[in-house]
Amino acid sequence: MIDIAECRAAFAAAAEVFTGPLYRHWCALAGAETGSDDRTFTAFTSYGLDFADWRSPQQLLRATSEELRALGASRPLAGYFPVLHGTLPPDGRSYQLWTELLRDRRGPIGRRLLEPPLPLNDPLAGVRMLRLATEHLQAMYAEPVTLELVAVGAAAGLELVAEAFEPDLLRGQHIAARRGYDLHPLHPQQDGVLDRMLAQLEPEQVQAQARVRRAAQIVDEQDIVVSRRNAFEVVSADGFGFGRLPVVIGSSFLSSVEDRGRMDQLMRARHAEGIWVSDDTVAVLRSVSDSPVLRDADPRRRATRLTHYRAGELLAEVVELD
Repeated sequence: MIDIAECRAAFAAAAEVFTGPLYRHWCALAGAETGSDDRTFTAFTSYGLDFADWRSPQQLLRATSEELRALGASRPLAGYFPVLHGTLPPDGRSYQLWTELLRDRRGPIGRRLLEPPLPLNDPLAGVRMLRLATEHLQAMYAEPVTLELVAVGAAAGLELVAEAFEPDLLRGQHIAARRGYDLHPLHPQQDGVLDRMLAQLEPEQVQAQARVRRAAQIVDEQDIVVSRRNAFEVVSADGFGFGRLPVVIGSSFLSSVEDRGRMDQLMRARHAEGIWVSDDTVAVLRSVSDSPVLRDADPRRRATRLTHYRAGELLAEVVELD
């Protein structure tokens, strides 16, 4: 049986993690010792929530957002979600509506908890990675370079259209191909997929939602395809990047694989040149880099790392914090 004190502690910890006021307000109330809704939350242990830390409340809140999107913005609770055009500030009524929704829709919300979460695939990560690549290419080469842009763990491939949000990215370079690879590619045009992606956002992240929606539209208009292939097999294949400089980018890719150093090993093993850019948390990047930039940074903070290899030699490593 779940320990009520652990459940409250998990919500109290989550209140310190979220940036927006609504989720912080709810988690603070759920974490209070005087709370009377413990059973409302602990009922979801049968759907896999263990409330070991703040991630369990995060899962429950994301499932709430997903269910609310499916039910429609006419629900009173949607009035507190700016991403659903709500304008009301957090208050006691919002918390009451949330706990009522959890009780009334426990089955559907619980079933959402059992589904593997979809990544947000925010193109802003692509902006960070391609910005770092742009600066490096300008510093390394006096003339334009022919590039093959490859996104690994690409999900819906939204990072591949990052230039739509920062037009100077890779300006002056020649991009011969844009390719995306993922073992479980996403197709935002399929029913419910985009809403499931957007449910990863906090209620106040209106700009991020608009950015993801726009990127999904551009990917559809440009007919960018994310192929169902193993990224490591793609990079190690004979002829990969032949006649061009491959720039391999991956957002949260390292956190999804067991051997976090393998991409560096494959890029180093190439006879020609290759650039590998990874955007992940500081904690994850520390497992592949001893860069002093990462050493004292908050482990939860985002960071972007670029490595440039030529014939087994590391020409450059650049790390920037978000």
